[in-house]
Amino acid sequence: MNPGAGIALAALAGLLATGAYVQLARNRGWGKPVRADGPRTHLGKAGTPTMGGVAFLLVGVLLALAIGPREADLIALVLLVIAAAGIGLADDLTSLRRARRAQLEAERGVDVATGVLARHRLIVQAIVGATFAAYAVAQADVRVFGSPWLDVVFLTIVVVGSVNAFNFTDGLDGLAAGIAAITLLLFIGSPLAATVLGALLGFLWYNAHPARVFMGGVGSEAIGALVAGLAILGGAVWWLPVLALVPVLEVLSVIVQVVYFRATGGRRLLRMAPLHHHLELSGWSEIRVVQRLWLVTAVLVALTAAFWGS
Repeated sequence: MNPGAGIALAALAGLLATGAYVQLARNRGWGKPVRADGPRTHLGKAGTPTMGGVAFLLVGVLLALAIGPREADLIALVLLVIAAAGIGLADDLTSLRRARRAQLEAERGVDVATGVLARHRLIVQAIVGATFAAYAVAQADVRVFGSPWLDVVFLTIVVVGSVNAFNFTDGLDGLAAGIAAITLLLFIGSPLAATVLGALLGFLWYNAHPARVFMGGVGSEAIGALVAGLAILGGAVWWLPVLALVPVLEVLSVIVQVVYFRATGGRRLLRMAPLHHHLELSGWSEIRVVQRLWLVTAVLVALTAAFWGS
């Protein structure tokens, strides 16, 4: 099946799967808790169904395995995506459980929107990233610096960085899904990239502003892993900071904000981190932020397509 047909089929299946998931999530009460210190305009989003990434990931993975040649690289990518999704799902479920104990947790000073502790997630992400990196170096013959050990360490950092970058990007209606869909256009030769791209389009029908479902960490972390894995196996590692510049800036904005806050004894460099919240609090509407960052991503992906491999 050619990529176009795969995208179209996945889009239809993603639309149906996401619609069914929205109904299930509403019935089960899987509503997203919202940060109390976030933008005031986001407080109305509390209770919107979350973990919608499960729907488009199931469609993308199953269709890729059904229509694509089951080669080693495809299986490795699928396992990487499933592992990253599992980490994100654990975080989502922890956050939901804490939200249901909101009163008790508030008394203990715990933000109800907090999931698994960051250090625990990073450790598991590093294990997953290192496993994929070892495969890429040993089996897919990916070379970056020439030293297998150094290459594994570097590629592990790439995977972990991408996972967290896309996770931080998922904060506005349609932002992460749109950026991911545009980015995956560069890799549609991969069956998994094509089917996940299509499934994301179906998901966006419900995730675009005003969002009726959020993808959650299960979706954003899996997407970050997929983009990193595709770039690694496709020889585009050095282009990853370009085509995924928006997610890179999102995660860097958080790091810079924290470092500056601690170094200055409580002062803030940005109005709020990640970057998309800073833009909102600077006067941009949510829709304007999302559309502008989509456009930036589209231009950067086009530039990467023009110069990658040239």
